[in-house]
Amino acid sequence: MIRIATVFSKNISSHFKACTMETVRWLRISEALARLGFKVDMIVNDGRSIVQKNQYLRFVSCHRARWQQYDIIKTLFHEGFQFLIQNKLDMHPFIISKLGSVVGKQDNTDGVYFFGNVHEELYEVQQKIAQRSRYVTVLTEESKSLWKREFNQENNILLVPTGVDRKIPPASHNPYSAFKEKIAVFIGNIYNRLTQRQVNLNWQHRLNILGKLLKKRGIRLCFIGRGEIDKLDTDQVTYLGPVENDSIWDYQYFADVGLVLAQGRIQHNESSKIYYYLRTGLPVVCEEPVPNSRIIQEANLGFIAKYGDYESMANMVEEAIYREWDEQTSIKYILRHHTWDIRVQRYYEIISEKFL
Repeated sequence: MIRIATVFSKNISSHFKACTMETVRWLRISEALARLGFKVDMIVNDGRSIVQKNQYLRFVSCHRARWQQYDIIKTLFHEGFQFLIQNKLDMHPFIISKLGSVVGKQDNTDGVYFFGNVHEELYEVQQKIAQRSRYVTVLTEESKSLWKREFNQENNILLVPTGVDRKIPPASHNPYSAFKEKIAVFIGNIYNRLTQRQVNLNWQHRLNILGKLLKKRGIRLCFIGRGEIDKLDTDQVTYLGPVENDSIWDYQYFADVGLVLAQGRIQHNESSKIYYYLRTGLPVVCEEPVPNSRIIQEANLGFIAKYGDYESMANMVEEAIYREWDEQTSIKYILRHHTWDIRVQRYYEIISEKFL
């Protein structure tokens, strides 16, 4: 029986509320690996507890984990690998390191929006990942190309984008019932002054512009998620705060269109919100630099706008709201190609080559 430890953050608890895409991915990939028949321990920091979720999946305290028994350690983002370094576990012979972003050596790399000390810390961890990991997982072809260029590695790179849940709860309560207008929603993390302040300021400014344009068309722009909102114009954008992942579905079911903004004119990272909007049959309007924007066209549920063309984007939002879409066919497309169980097949392939 293959034993796998999945490591996300030294501060994560088995009682976490999955309100960020990072925690969702950690949980869903772990669950999908367990469904394949691997013994999976999700490492948490709860005292000395062990919580058995099912026959193949457990939450295990980092103080109770028997590290020498794991055939594979799978880390999530830079924090996961930093956990291994801090606990002198980074010399394990089979580490799979999942990266949220790949940064270049220079902090002015096109398509990468980390700068200064944050950039330097990420690159330092990446260097150690390149030295010590058996495989490195990235989200997009753009990130794969950058990793290959920076570290001269190619055969150990795994491309595993974000996935979606096959089963989701049905629509329940309309969270926009107090509003009379049609609803355009932007769901996600807009970052803060400590991590990606340039993107944060850019998105706040552009949400304000779009909110104003949509308001003239009788459409309310709502932002749901985390991040610094010190420059957000709440007369133009309705801020509804962060929502736990288990409760987010109604905010998609009862919206009329979902918005996706690019981080700049060139972007390496995908947008996970595209998958989740489409999973609920919500039409999407997205800027074209986002690498996975093509999925909107493949699902035939939304439009792609040029970067920074606000009038065009506002027009697309209005058209998306009132057009007749075949949402069920779009949802079926997403379920055929983009579930977590489909994503985890890439891990099954490499694990089978080594152990089965």
